[in-house]
Amino acid sequence: MLFNTPFTKIFTTLIFINTCAFTQLALAKDEWKLTLKNAYIDRNFDQENVKDSGSWSQGVSLFYHSQFYDTPIEILEHPLQIGVDGSMQYAVRLSNDKHVNDTVLPFDPVKQEQAADYLKYGGTLKLKYDQAELRVGELWLNLPMTAIDTSRQLLTTYQGVNLKFPIQEKLKVELGHVSKNSPRNEEDFYKFSYTQKGIKHYSDGLDYLNLSYDVNKDFNINYYYGHLENLYDKHYLGVEHRYPIADNIALHSKLRYFNSQDNSSALDIDSQNVGLLETLKLNNHTLGVGYQRIIGDAYPLPDGFLPELYFINWNVTGFFKENEKSWHFVYGYDFKDYILGLNSIAKYAVGRDIKMSNGDKNKESELDVLTTYNFQQPALKGLSLQHLFTRYQQDYGSDFTENRFFINYQYKF
Repeated sequence: MLFNTPFTKIFTTLIFINTCAFTQLALAKDEWKLTLKNAYIDRNFDQENVKDSGSWSQGVSLFYHSQFYDTPIEILEHPLQIGVDGSMQYAVRLSNDKHVNDTVLPFDPVKQEQAADYLKYGGTLKLKYDQAELRVGELWLNLPMTAIDTSRQLLTTYQGVNLKFPIQEKLKVELGHVSKNSPRNEEDFYKFSYTQKGIKHYSDGLDYLNLSYDVNKDFNINYYYGHLENLYDKHYLGVEHRYPIADNIALHSKLRYFNSQDNSSALDIDSQNVGLLETLKLNNHTLGVGYQRIIGDAYPLPDGFLPELYFINWNVTGFFKENEKSWHFVYGYDFKDYILGLNSIAKYAVGRDIKMSNGDKNKESELDVLTTYNFQQPALKGLSLQHLFTRYQQDYGSDFTENRFFINYQYKF
């Protein structure tokens, strides 16, 4: 734990955020966002020798985003602008300690104990010149290798420096260096690491370049290169196209390719991931079919439950095992004609030809049903309910059923 008591944690962090806020020349139009999240997650394994996992927790988070303010410094008639952001995320466990790592709360592997509470906080200095923006400190990056995971309680964050600027109206560039990450179930920031054959290898940071080109409003091409020092390199190419067929009918296509190779003699990584997803939007209905194939080794992900949300087939479990070929089928419905704010989506995925260490081939399947309701009444604006049901099965290994219930509330001021 970072502090002695929960109240000290919250009080100290609020002072930190307010100090950031009042360094501005003015407070008009700055944004505060308060979020509350009640999360109940329960995973029950079919096998009696595997412990069930999960927890019930209450989170409260406060985010501050300042506007950019002019400084006395001018370069070629453009003023240098400055701003700051701050965040505080806190969660307390409401359930009994199951003495199992549920990947939601911090877990002490020596004492075999879940933390009673935990706190994450950070601050960001941001500078702007013309259309270029520089951020130093805590980073919120929605990119391959550094996605933000909202599927549990508190959010994954990153630490480093980030620069964004447009080369032209349609071509945007983002590059940076990420020195550390704070996983969703940890308080502190840690070095990136990757474990292979039981040995953990560390990196001094991630250098990345992201290029996004909008061919038109319906057609986008994205290239990403990430160099995780002393671990591995990743190349990503994504193509997305939306084709309006008629009123209330549109076809959305996603083609994504990943290639990862080790850049350290201590590792052996050679893996590719290619995926295609076709989604048809028809009035209130959404129909989708996707295919993903892993070529070579299991696709590498850094330690710390850092997700790869850019995968075509990303689920509660990862369909990115060695040589795996997977299909998934999606159906969603918006109940707006009956109950405004109610949406539901079902996804069934099946993966085959998984190469196991003993030479056998494994198969896995997963059914997910996600239902969300956003309250429409003015007095309940910002309040939402969400339930995820998951059934996972495989030929060799542990099967489980999982339920996640979330009560979310968001208020901006």
